[in-house]
Amino acid sequence: MVTVLAISSAIALLIAVRTTPSHVTSVAAIHPAMNFAYVRVEGVVVAHPTIEEGYLSFYLRDEEGELRVSAYRRVAQALLQAGRVPKAGDRVTAHGTLRVREGEPSLTINVADELHIETPTPQLIALDALAAARLGERVRVVGQVRRIRNVGERLRILTLRADQATADAVITLNHPELGHVTEIAVGDWVDVSGGVGEFRNQKQLLISRGEDIILTRPAATPYPIASLGRQSAGRWTAISGVVSDLEPFRSGMRVAVRDASGESLTVVLFDALWETLPFSLTLQVGDPLSAQGTLNWYRGQLELLPEIGADVWQ
Repeated sequence: MVTVLAISSAIALLIAVRTTPSHVTSVAAIHPAMNFAYVRVEGVVVAHPTIEEGYLSFYLRDEEGELRVSAYRRVAQALLQAGRVPKAGDRVTAHGTLRVREGEPSLTINVADELHIETPTPQLIALDALAAARLGERVRVVGQVRRIRNVGERLRILTLRADQATADAVITLNHPELGHVTEIAVGDWVDVSGGVGEFRNQKQLLISRGEDIILTRPAATPYPIASLGRQSAGRWTAISGVVSDLEPFRSGMRVAVRDASGESLTVVLFDALWETLPFSLTLQVGDPLSAQGTLNWYRGQLELLPEIGADVWQ
């Protein structure tokens, strides 16, 4: 008799779990009386998922709020084995059991088949538009890699720059869809796609697939030197021309560059940078040279301050 009741209870639970709610529950509509209710939610993924053995969770945001969605044990394992793990920027529909604790809702997925994932086509935006993008929006940006750092074994952060804008692109290294990641070096230009996330009030691009990182051609557009003046100080600027003068100083080399406008601008190269340039021992007046960096007003003159070796090239 006990066995029959146990089987009946299991069947009843399975039927309940698989009874798909006919409407979508918004996050804002969830209240404590809905604890243990079986609901359907829809939204976008706004952060890298947490992936561990026997556990998977991610944050889903709709138009009115955000909640954590989790899967445990066999359900989590089934999703991981099938590669059905949401990425930041994915649109997700999930069915599961609500828990409401201290006013904070969360959803537990009971059956792997009841997580549905769609990856939208990313929209190409300028890097300086990332700050205004919506959390969870899937976008594509182009920028130059200025810094690379690993945070533990799971995250790699690329700091990108394009013109005046900088932002971080964060790669999750343990996502099932990661695949091959292109070798990237500081100074490379990359075309990257991912979901918009946020860390300490700064928007980031969150990347989970190696295929969403593509090496591309430099996109720095040189400015006519004649158009630059004291009002340009503090701007990130690229110039291109020929070397018109070389002046060593105690800490490095000052290189004057003249462009087609006939005007010159001094590029200040401190030893730590100058000595990394493959042409530092052979550069001479008349050679072509391009450089980018921050414009600085110093002793009544405008000068260009590159940051890394990749900021100076021939």
